Amino acid sequence: TRIRIYDSAIHQQNSREYRILYAFRTALERGNIVFWLQPQCSMPERRIVGAEALARWQMDDGNFLSPAVFIPILEKYGAVTALDKSIWESVCRWIRSWIDRGYTPLPISVNISRIDFFTIDVPAVLGKLISRYEIPPRYLKVEITESAYARDSEIIRENVGRLREMGFMVLMDDFGSGYSSLNMLKDLNLDVIKLDAQFLHLESQREKGASILESVVHMTRNLGTPIIVEGVETAQQLAYLTDLGCRYVQGFYFYRPMPLAEFEKIIREEDNIDTQGFLFKANQQLRVREFMDENIYSDAMLNNILGPVAFYYWHGEDVDIVRYNEQFFELVGIDLAAFHQRLKSIQTYIHPDDKQKFYDILREAKENPIVGAKGVVRTYRPNGVLVALALHVYLSGEDETGTRYYASAHDVTDLEFVSSELPGGYYRCTMDDGLHFLFLSESFLKMTGFTEEEIRGRFDNSLVRMIHPRDAENVRQECRAYIRREIRGFHPYRVLKRDGNYMYVADQSRLTDHYGPTCWESILIDISEVMHKRNQIQVLSKYMSDSILFLCDEGDGMLKYEVAIHGLRNRLGFDEEEFENLLNSGTFCHWIDGCRDISHQEYTRQFISTILETQRILKVTLPDGRRVRLLAWADRVDNDSSIQCIVHLRMLD
Repeated sequence: TRIRIYDSAIHQQNSREYRILYAFRTALERGNIVFWLQPQCSMPERRIVGAEALARWQMDDGNFLSPAVFIPILEKYGAVTALDKSIWESVCRWIRSWIDRGYTPLPISVNISRIDFFTIDVPAVLGKLISRYEIPPRYLKVEITESAYARDSEIIRENVGRLREMGFMVLMDDFGSGYSSLNMLKDLNLDVIKLDAQFLHLESQREKGASILESVVHMTRNLGTPIIVEGVETAQQLAYLTDLGCRYVQGFYFYRPMPLAEFEKIIREEDNIDTQGFLFKANQQLRVREFMDENIYSDAMLNNILGPVAFYYWHGEDVDIVRYNEQFFELVGIDLAAFHQRLKSIQTYIHPDDKQKFYDILREAKENPIVGAKGVVRTYRPNGVLVALALHVYLSGEDETGTRYYASAHDVTDLEFVSSELPGGYYRCTMDDGLHFLFLSESFLKMTGFTEEEIRGRFDNSLVRMIHPRDAENVRQECRAYIRREIRGFHPYRVLKRDGNYMYVADQSRLTDHYGPTCWESILIDISEVMHKRNQIQVLSKYMSDSILFLCDEGDGMLKYEVAIHGLRNRLGFDEEEFENLLNSGTFCHWIDGCRDISHQEYTRQFISTILETQRILKVTLPDGRRVRLLAWADRVDNDSSIQCIVHLRMLD
């Protein structure tokens, strides 16, 4: 027991730790210890509701030392409190500066180490900071790791109570990592719980991890406590968490930790933030296992709830239906004999263009057993009618001969027509100012050139972000006015295409609750060509000194003027609408010398006949007494439109 063998590796490790400790003091004095922020987002709007402050150590060469390297060393030697106090003050200083710049701050989480509670009076230190910088305590959230609660529960409980009395929001970090207990949560009375999505990261244990996470979410929801899930890295994880009812998430899938300048740039845009804070969703979410209670469970009830469901078996190139419920049989819509003949090799009844897509859905469901896979495939009925079925497929199991799946199915033939056949780009989006997409049709994607993934990644799934910056605010205002029933339609606006150009669109929108919560249902029509011509005419109208009129045949021998360009606006003293009314009422022709007793229609015919392909000078006495001379000529139009002639007017005086 008194003999130890010298190990140079231990000596090297100790030397390295001492060097980091010494360098840390210097870095702290020089201001090389800074904080970055990782946003926390609300779903499904994907708006930022807050952020977590994370320590960063910038070395002399400009690189950053990983927190995983220096924080354990600081904790080991009791120096982490100096780091924490520095970060706390830096965060408070930044919140104060953000308020002074005229912005509403988002709450920022700061981490508190277990050691802090034994070396300083944490509530007193934080209280002095918010007093010094004059910031409300609601803007500073406090994160304490779950392990700290478990090891020193009495001390932590006392401090948590004081912090909450002072108005701070207290979060339990890393919940579910090993010490969780319902009694501990009940006694501590926390504001927010942070779950780690680590359960979903390991491929080999994903299903077991999902079950654990589901249980933890259900347990915390029973306590009436909001949840943030951190460590979300993939779209599949997000979809699964959304299905569980998790509203708040944090992770690389949305944002990595970022410097202050980058964070400020993002939150300056009001569409990117949500200042409501963490809201709790009451525990009314239905759990399917409740239906398994034999006292309430019945085949008829469960079948009606689940809708059309079938079990599939994929072996080789063939996919067979092995089981199905009554709703699925009714969905297929064919007689029993024909149905039984089509249970084997069902891929042969799928549209050739969708067959590979069907196999891809099955493969994706196997790769993502938690969230499954979705897709629409077209299949033929015996009479040759093509129907579109929306499938949601889940992996059931596999053996050496094949793979088993179960899937829900819904007839979306009408929706597929809207999605791909209806002229224009069909979409649905939320009613909020961000106008976040709920559904995008194939025609919309083809029209803009973007994929759904590109729209989610580049535009945060928001229509407003695709609209030209000069048009975006006007679209928001018109949406609000439409909701208030102050207007009945929308002006054309510009939408970005993948090629970098903007197209003008006519927006035919309405509000509907047919798909659940009230949303916008819209069709965009590309009117770029028309708008470009209109804009050209407006430019001509602005810079031309002449007026150009269309003489149109309204039927039954009635002729009508339409003002196309009105360059004489200022010289005559009438705008386009006034001039058009004067022409069509016959008033203007009575101001022309020699035409006071001739009817408008008669004069128009005589007048046009005298200026076709020739010129004529008109002497006009205006209401203000001015006498002007107009040079007029006309060209006949030979086409299928109602326009008979184009009349040109030029001022001579």
